[in-house]
Amino acid sequence: MAVDLLTSTSLPYGIKRSGKVRDVYEVGDKLVLVTTDRLSAFDRQLAVIPNKGAVLNLVSAYWMTATRDLCPNALVTVPHPNVSVMRRCTPFRVEVVVRAYLTGTTSTSIWSHYSKGARVYCGHALPDGASEAACLESPFQSSARS
Repeated sequence: MAVDLLTSTSLPYGIKRSGKVRDVYEVGDKLVLVTTDRLSAFDRQLAVIPNKGAVLNLVSAYWMTATRDLCPNALVTVPHPNVSVMRRCTPFRVEVVVRAYLTGTTSTSIWSHYSKGARVYCGHALPDGASEAACLESPFQSSARS
């Protein structure tokens, strides 16, 4: 059975920039985002998964539509399951991470800090004597604004 995979795009208009999973076309005062089936982690493309782009794009569009009364956003329309047309805006950059396990490998991960002796992470107290990948007593979130 043949499977269609969207790995890259080549639209005949706009200025194209390719990210880890999206190809973005600058067209006048709008951006056309094409979400591909590329899978990335740790800033690397790892694989291609059929329909991943459509699922990701439609989930994003759902939440932007559902919350637009709470907070204005850039979504204009979704003309195709893999495509969102957005208006240009100034992004409000915030990252929220929910942590449930004492794990991670980056310099900002909870395990990296804990293994070096930290017992408070993002304002949350951590117990002594825990091992890597231990389940936390309750999940907590940490936020950062860039």
